[in-house]
Amino acid sequence: MEKKRTWWWNNLSLRCFFLGVMILLFLSREGGALPTFVIEGGESFPFLPPIVEEAGEEACLCFQKLTGYLPSSSFRVVVLSPETSKMLPSWMAAFSRRDTIYLRSPLSLLQRGILSSTLAHEFFHIFIESYDWQVPFWFEEGLASFFFPAPGVHPGGEVSEFYHRCEKAFGAVKEKIGEENLPSFFFTIEDRGFSEALFIWTGEREEDFW
Repeated sequence: MEKKRTWWWNNLSLRCFFLGVMILLFLSREGGALPTFVIEGGESFPFLPPIVEEAGEEACLCFQKLTGYLPSSSFRVVVLSPETSKMLPSWMAAFSRRDTIYLRSPLSLLQRGILSSTLAHEFFHIFIESYDWQVPFWFEEGLASFFFPAPGVHPGGEVSEFYHRCEKAFGAVKEKIGEENLPSFFFTIEDRGFSEALFIWTGEREEDFW
């Protein structure tokens, strides 16, 4: 019996494995100490982490239901400094690149009641781009805007009209295909590309919608 216990503890691989399991159990017991996201520059906004987590979960469930694919599990949220924010167009509340959401004026967005929907909207961009489906911009933007609109982010004029047009075009595609068939549509995109998938499922070309 003593021999077996000594071999067990002297085996480095087994020892690391069991120690790792113990650490994971401890962290999970401590309440979600294994974050799937990191917030940079948000120290002055204590309300931000729970809203980010809730928006991420909501976007994740919606994305999985619509596409049939599991979204990315890790991402960053970077709160832009006032100096950097000044260089952006006045209507831009947030944008995303790869696995990172760049957020502007979270307190102002919270007060306007559009922080959560703005974050969920950007999550959709991250999830879609992680699969490299190369869908056209109008479709990606329309998809995100259709399910997670952020009223008040875009003022009137050409910008607002463009985003409204994206949302309307995606809505036409969704109606033609049927929301219940969207997962199969995305599987076809994965297999055949967007243009061919669109024609297979609707019998129409991209220019017919855009």
